[in-house]
Amino acid sequence: MVLSPHDLRTAAECEFRLVRELDVLLGRAPRVEEPESLMHERIVELGLAHESLELQRLRDDHPGRVRGLNRPDGHSREAYGAAMSETLAALSSDAEVLAQAVIFDGTILGYADFIERTPEGWLVSDTKLARSANVPALLQIAAYAAVLQSHGVPTAPVARLVLGSGERHDYALQEIVPVFHRRWARLKELVADHRADAGPGTWGDARWTACGRCDVCDAEVTAHRDLLLVAGMRTTTRRRFVDAGIQTIDDLATAEGPVEDVQDHRLERLRAQAQLQLRAEAERSVPFDVIDEAAIRRLPRPSAGDIFFDFEGDPLWSERGSSVWGLEYLFGLVEVDTDAPVFQSFWAHDRAQEKQALIDFVDYVEKRRATWPGLHIYHYAPYETAALKRLAARHSVCEDAVDQLLRDGVFVDLYATVRAAIRVGQRSYSIKKLEPLYMGARTADLQKGDDSIVEYHRFMMARTMERWDEATQIIDGIAEYNEDDCISTWKLRDWLIERVPDGIVGAPGEAQQQREVREDRQAQLALEAELRALVDDIPPADRTAEDHAVALVASAVLFHAREDKPFWWEHYDRIAQPVGNWQRSSGVAVVEGEAELLEDWHKPTPRSGAKRRYSVLVNPVGGTLLELGNVTALYAAPPAFPPAKDHQETNAHAKSPSTTEVIEAEEVLGDNGRIRQRLTILENAPGRSEIDVFPLAFVPTGTIPTKSIDEAIREIAEDVRDSHPVLPERSGIDVLLRRGPRLRGGVALPAVGTGDERFVTSIGDALLGMDDSFVAVQGPPGTGKTYVGARVIARLVRDHGWKVGVCSQGHAAIENILTAVVAAGLPADQVAKAPKHTDAPTWTALKHSDDIPAFMADLAGEGKGCVIGGTAWDLTNTKRVERGELDLVVIDEAGQFSLAKTLAVSAAGARLLLLGDPAQLPQVSQGVHPDPVDESALGWLADGESLVPPELGYFLETTWRMHPQLTEAVSQLSYAGQLTSETRVTAGRSLDGVEPGIHVVQVEHRDNRTSSPEEAAAVVGLIRDLLDRTWVATDDDDAQAGRPLSETDFCVITPYNSQMGAIKAALREVNLDAVPVGTVDKFQGQEAPIAILSLAASSHGDVSRGMGFLLDRHRLNVAVSRGKHAAYIVHSTGLADFPPNSASELIALGAFLGLTERAVESTSPAATASAGLRA
Repeated sequence: MVLSPHDLRTAAECEFRLVRELDVLLGRAPRVEEPESLMHERIVELGLAHESLELQRLRDDHPGRVRGLNRPDGHSREAYGAAMSETLAALSSDAEVLAQAVIFDGTILGYADFIERTPEGWLVSDTKLARSANVPALLQIAAYAAVLQSHGVPTAPVARLVLGSGERHDYALQEIVPVFHRRWARLKELVADHRADAGPGTWGDARWTACGRCDVCDAEVTAHRDLLLVAGMRTTTRRRFVDAGIQTIDDLATAEGPVEDVQDHRLERLRAQAQLQLRAEAERSVPFDVIDEAAIRRLPRPSAGDIFFDFEGDPLWSERGSSVWGLEYLFGLVEVDTDAPVFQSFWAHDRAQEKQALIDFVDYVEKRRATWPGLHIYHYAPYETAALKRLAARHSVCEDAVDQLLRDGVFVDLYATVRAAIRVGQRSYSIKKLEPLYMGARTADLQKGDDSIVEYHRFMMARTMERWDEATQIIDGIAEYNEDDCISTWKLRDWLIERVPDGIVGAPGEAQQQREVREDRQAQLALEAELRALVDDIPPADRTAEDHAVALVASAVLFHAREDKPFWWEHYDRIAQPVGNWQRSSGVAVVEGEAELLEDWHKPTPRSGAKRRYSVLVNPVGGTLLELGNVTALYAAPPAFPPAKDHQETNAHAKSPSTTEVIEAEEVLGDNGRIRQRLTILENAPGRSEIDVFPLAFVPTGTIPTKSIDEAIREIAEDVRDSHPVLPERSGIDVLLRRGPRLRGGVALPAVGTGDERFVTSIGDALLGMDDSFVAVQGPPGTGKTYVGARVIARLVRDHGWKVGVCSQGHAAIENILTAVVAAGLPADQVAKAPKHTDAPTWTALKHSDDIPAFMADLAGEGKGCVIGGTAWDLTNTKRVERGELDLVVIDEAGQFSLAKTLAVSAAGARLLLLGDPAQLPQVSQGVHPDPVDESALGWLADGESLVPPELGYFLETTWRMHPQLTEAVSQLSYAGQLTSETRVTAGRSLDGVEPGIHVVQVEHRDNRTSSPEEAAAVVGLIRDLLDRTWVATDDDDAQAGRPLSETDFCVITPYNSQMGAIKAALREVNLDAVPVGTVDKFQGQEAPIAILSLAASSHGDVSRGMGFLLDRHRLNVAVSRGKHAAYIVHSTGLADFPPNSASELIALGAFLGLTERAVESTSPAATASAGLRA
């Protein structure tokens, strides 16, 4: 049987669907005609047009050298083989591009849009209308490249997708081809097995997966009364029910007793849902139960000014040259302050109109709030608020206004209320499924959101062709559909309120205090607007590097304001919502059990307020343990103390307006490995009220002020505005331009010589040869980034009297560099910082960062240079460091340091030295920004590649840490094969009985998400076997004789806190508490002879936070590169056997497969013993 990439795509999405298609081909099932889809037709039409544009571009670039090939003459293996021979012949001709080339190897058949000749080999290129790469597209180009390789055709190292925006994205074959081979092998196995069957495929056959969502699955779900009929049923929960003998919705409705691994409250909820759906079938009605009246009562008191809101958007809309897809073409709403509802609409047919529609909508809301201060905006599901946040950030308008609406609780998501308060006898809780409860049939011709999108495309086409009557008719139909959605939301709100016996909900709406826009904020907004005005009229496709730099500077002006917004949105959402609805957020801890009062309310001094001290056990729900310091205490609402001014009656919680401090924090490890904390709290009386209740949770207090950093960015932004169209020659601007370092005389960067100090010399010479520019240094694990950087700094200060500032994200990294500078020979009295992390610094310890000016002045008076350490707050504070005062600013860990902060600290000095590695843990951003100023400095310079371009700096290509075999695996994973090992040091290391490199330990287990006792046992088994083996290392004092491997010679790494706890518990049981165990971020910069990575999750369906997180290349790199000799990857046998859901998942899987395929054939008893463990 000949298969195609379409079959691969179908199997990737739903294997059962493919089985059904095979049944039709094999005559085991009748062909079912697909229902007509206007949306599909529209996509096909757009796709063909897109392919034609690319063909024309190639003809323009390769005049007379583009050859179109014919389709096979018939549908037989012979015809396909002949067509493939024509393809191979064309590849040997003088053609530079082949169009529609047949690809065939005897089992797979496809048609490559384009195959393009390049110096590195033939490049497979495919056009896809999609706005971004997807799994089927990547598998398709991987398949074509793999077939060409099997025919001996030299291929380029990448394959290409030409996306609907016109962007061309290349993908490394070494990352996508392994996934193709794995999925192709699975497809052939599935087809072979099913062809051997006597009859058609059956639902529930464990040999194949089923998505449970497609039309084919849906029919089987209904026919077999499957558990997936039950609203809210997850596939993992379904599997546990099936294991317990509960197969159908009917079984679940009558089931009694507990089910293993299903929490009691979840079991009861699903059982009640099944019972209600069966009742709906029997009564042919839509029954419902009110399960939480309090959730309805938390709705706001209705106001005549209330608005009922709904978006219509087109996800396929794009603007040439822009990677941003999607257009919100209708902001629709209904007013109900008159006898009949009134529909209002704000339309947008391009990006500029979308911006204006947002402005007009927000202006409308603000004016209406002036009349009805207590109004609320009701919507169904969180799309509307998410879209408004996205639009405000995208267009850099109305951000503060949208922020205030969110903070004031103006938006009310009725979906959240329905899910909390009502149980409905429907399979789905979409609003259209609820409408039988409160309104009759719709009158609009359109019935689905997809129909609206198709109709909108018809409208745009009619408008383009100036068929105005037709356009008006279409747009009126879309408006009618949207109006029905808004009216449905209004009637749902009223119906919910009627479910409360007395009809009283919430509290009367009150006018929220209007926040005055601070003067400095007004200046920031005006400055950003002035900068945007310089480039807004230039289409994205026509923007130069200078235009993009101006846009980046504009976005940097309000960078911190946008970074802070998500924190406050989550903060107010936590206060408003029950704990069960909270997002998992860092720094949030929920109290478990009762508090233990250690010291009741008392006044330490006659003039102080009342305080109390107590102990509580908390669950750090965000995964991050709380540290000592101030937190905000949340109490149940209504509070027993005067609430804060911004408290709303509908809130589920009230925050204490007084200070609460964690004064002791102890990690508590349960027998099950779950990590909790025992906190000792010192609390000031909330609102001076000596209450007798305790908080329910502790949350972060707020964000850190960034006034000095913002001021530095403002000054540079004003310089850019005033000098435009010529950009100022500044180091920070050079980084934004990705412009090579500007050395005097226009010369290139100094070449790297020979010897151990070669990089120190070259980097130092580059810095000495430039004025107000930058140089980047990418240092992979163990390459001596700190060593090189410190010696460059020491040389410049000692020999040239330079003043150098060292900056980073955290104090530990800064102080590490300062310690290395002193070790490099610079006297300690020329190196200073106010210590925060180092207990006994070898450099000068300042009492306070305000002492920096005096320290620098004293040395300047002696004619000496100096090194100061400080954060971005220090280097931008002109009371500590004047603008341009430093000769050099060094940013360590510049792979985690944002462009905005880079721009800010560049104001302190004449030059920038960027040290770091964008291939390790990346910059973490919370906000949404119009332009990527949240990208790290080195990540921006690398521009999506593994390495920073050589014209922008230096790559430290030799690691002194990892054995050559381990280095090779890491090099291919993250450094395009360019990282090598210093064999004089690394090759001489050995561990008795253990080969160097990557080792894979597979362990059978199932249903584990973030914690696996089976893997914990395997880790313990590995460590116990490896302990006391003889470790010989050339950099150890006892290098000749070697020494026994000890507990501290390991680093055990896992992505999840739960697995960290499980491993710690397992180690504690065998008295191996000294083995370091932690998450990936805790080990960056550390090393050990043996690294062990435990991935914990059983399968793709069990993974918390997605495979993109679990198999993230940066995390894998950091984890395995901690090892000097070997790195063990412990994972479930079924972890990698899944069809990826997204392009990022596929690439992550490909990188992981590539890494594990480079594992050594282990003969270690430790590996084989652990691999033999089974659940």
